[in-house]
Amino acid sequence: MQLSHEFSFVLPRLIVDLVTMGLLLGTFIRNHHRPDLASVYFSCNIGLFAVLSVLSFSPLSSAVGFALFGVLSIIRLRSFEFEPHEIAYFFISLAVALLSAIDPNSIALPIALNTVLVIGMFLVDSRRVRMNTQSALVVLDKVLTNEDSIRSELGTLLNGEILNYSVKSVNTIQETTTVSVVYRTQ
Repeated sequence: MQLSHEFSFVLPRLIVDLVTMGLLLGTFIRNHHRPDLASVYFSCNIGLFAVLSVLSFSPLSSAVGFALFGVLSIIRLRSFEFEPHEIAYFFISLAVALLSAIDPNSIALPIALNTVLVIGMFLVDSRRVRMNTQSALVVLDKVLTNEDSIRSELGTLLNGEILNYSVKSVNTIQETTTVSVVYRTQ
């Protein structure tokens, strides 16, 4: 049995995509224990890979491809509020699909770039880099505008070292201060 040109082009790229996603999702699940999001990342990745594979053999113009991406962009991650690292994994899963499905000249470039993406996420999402930092949106029950007072109040409340914070709002009527904070537990 002889494989068609399209199938012989897509199959190695599909293998590259699946192996890369396996490594990426393994890292994500190990670090964050969210198999529900892993299924979202995988389904978006494989869906985009399939669409790009079909478009690469289609006589349709690039305008049709851009229109298709416009239609696909209607699907948004609106159900929940996502953490920055979750958005990063989503972006990487889409990039893996793009890199795996295109570049008709060589499979070496997609392999190399996918390797860089997985190693990069493995390194930046490691426990050592995260250093037990947490982020929170805190509503303080008093109006605070002095930097030292805010830092002291947050440190006491969260029992941690305040690494960064940003005042989001000050409500003088309800006497509250809303602060976005990044801290390390002690």
